[in-house]
Amino acid sequence: MFWGTKRANWYAGRAKAAVSITFDDAHPSQLDLGIPVLDRHGLRATFYVLPKRAAKRADGWLRVVATGHEIGNHTMTHPCGVNHISSRENPLESLTIDAVERDIGEADDEIVALLGVRPRTFAYPCGHTAVGRGEQKASYVPVVARRFIAGRGYRSDTANDPSVCDLAVVDAFHVDGMDADALLELVDRGVEQERWTVLVCHEVGEAGPLGIAEDALDALCRSLAGDRRVWVAPVADVAIRIREQPARRVLLP
Repeated sequence: MFWGTKRANWYAGRAKAAVSITFDDAHPSQLDLGIPVLDRHGLRATFYVLPKRAAKRADGWLRVVATGHEIGNHTMTHPCGVNHISSRENPLESLTIDAVERDIGEADDEIVALLGVRPRTFAYPCGHTAVGRGEQKASYVPVVARRFIAGRGYRSDTANDPSVCDLAVVDAFHVDGMDADALLELVDRGVEQERWTVLVCHEVGEAGPLGIAEDALDALCRSLAGDRRVWVAPVADVAIRIREQPARRVLLP
């Protein structure tokens, strides 16, 4: 529900809703298959890159920057909770707030050196936002809030109400494996609620737990490109627009 008697102009032009398409981890298939789909339909997305992986295809990622897509921070070492086997050597449970901030800062510096841009937004690896265990568990959301315009979450079940959403932890849908109909249903729901829908993808090519089918992405982009109800933009652009609206309020306990 929006504040006041008149809906705030949260989005560009006369759009009723916003959509941000995001990709994690700098997979090569994003360059080979994802970027051509986005560029064919004139859409810009946000890519949360891992610097070491991006360095293997630096020329390709420089072209991504040159064509107006956003590059975001996804940490240097991708630390997740210890239940993720890939994080057993570097779990969040074993880290401190200072250690995570150093990891984030190193990624920022590497991205600047590699691609010439400083990330304005961040994506929490695995969607996890805390370090430590038990009574010592602590959120590193304040670090993200201090350093970035927005922090993107993961595996959420709702789109973002621009009047009250916490830009430090933006809700985002994991859409790998979804077909075109399911993707467009999320968009339509966001339009109906006049919200900001954020989509998270990984590999591009075959549908799967961490992959979106190329034809599903193409159908989504084709529909979005022709939908005047929706403003499609990178995460930073939408977050800045929302933050600057005078109608925005923050609900406190």
